Amino acid sequence: MNFELFVSLRYLHGRKMGFVSIITALSIIGVILGTVVLIGALSVSNGFEFEVRDRIVGTFAHARIMKYNGESITNPDSLSQIIATHPQVVATAPIIMGKGAAECESLQEGVMIMAIDDSLEKGVSDLHKKMIEGKFSLAPTKSNRDRIQPACFLGTGLAAKFGVKVHDEIVLMTVSQEDGNIDPSPKMVRLVVAGIFETGMYEYDQGLIYVSIGTGQKLFSMPDGVEGISMRCKDLNNASTIAKEINEQLGGYPYKYSDWQTQNKSLFQWMKLEKLIITLFLSIIILVAAFNIMATRIMIIMEKRREIGILMGMGTTKQLIMKIFLFNGVVIGLIGSVAGTIIGVTASYLQHRYHIIPLAGDIYFVNFLPAIVEPLDVLIVFVGTNLLCILATLYPAWSASKLLPAQAIRLE
Repeated sequence: MNFELFVSLRYLHGRKMGFVSIITALSIIGVILGTVVLIGALSVSNGFEFEVRDRIVGTFAHARIMKYNGESITNPDSLSQIIATHPQVVATAPIIMGKGAAECESLQEGVMIMAIDDSLEKGVSDLHKKMIEGKFSLAPTKSNRDRIQPACFLGTGLAAKFGVKVHDEIVLMTVSQEDGNIDPSPKMVRLVVAGIFETGMYEYDQGLIYVSIGTGQKLFSMPDGVEGISMRCKDLNNASTIAKEINEQLGGYPYKYSDWQTQNKSLFQWMKLEKLIITLFLSIIILVAAFNIMATRIMIIMEKRREIGILMGMGTTKQLIMKIFLFNGVVIGLIGSVAGTIIGVTASYLQHRYHIIPLAGDIYFVNFLPAIVEPLDVLIVFVGTNLLCILATLYPAWSASKLLPAQAIRLE
């Protein structure tokens, strides 16, 4: 152990547990608490972001190819084959989307209609895994009234509002447009509820209704085509790049593309902003601990002026004196950040693994507090905490190096 580190450790714990040593211990505890809280908060933020992303990506495809102005794609099969040739595309499926209204027993509700091919949809989304009642099939089904009608899937929220169950009937209607003019007579179809799904996202469970491609073509006057081609990619984070490459391969206009990130851009931007705000506010805890370190080091310098003067009188350089007190900040930062990181990461893992802290599932979209540790977040917190502790020690260390040996001894 070199000389400056030895002296620094002696000044850190002192010969007896006096007032200064108590404040030093409290400073270390402050760093530990700040690190634990910051890692925990960031892990929870990551957990919620992952849960939201998982529900969005699980409900919808990673990306879509469509035409401008809502024009229909009249060659969906050949276009799907071209899209599927991209090495990063796993599966494709046709889709028609539009707004409409659902009615049951004099109750009406505005809905987003999603017309899909149930045999191909399994490849591009996880909707089939979210079915809680019925079966994942949009083939014509017999209702409770002994009538065979086109099938549909409802979200749990919409089904609860209408008070319907599997095999009950509902009416779906849309206002169609022909040659740019709105047709005043709505298109209507009677459907049988073949299944009820739950995504965990309130707006999806409350406002989505799935029908077959054939039913969607009748409702939106697309007898010969579909609105777009959905695709699933090997890497969902590169969905935007993949969709752009495919769009360029198709020659651009009249084709366009969208992906899950751009479709939910405002939501994920808000979540990133929320994470930044949480980080900034909770960093104040570590900042307070850093000020405590600064105050403690200043008090130690005042208490040890005579010893500092003797050391400098014996030939110890100003740089060495500065190193002694800088090591104080380094040791406090390391003890606090290492202990805090271990506690924070362990607590977050245990919460993620065993769901120790529950949440009300009927209020939040999850029934436990999600916590996912990101290594980069842990690294940033660890490095940032140590830098703050070192910066907090710079001024006390500099002031100690400026003491004059004779004056320091005389003052004692």
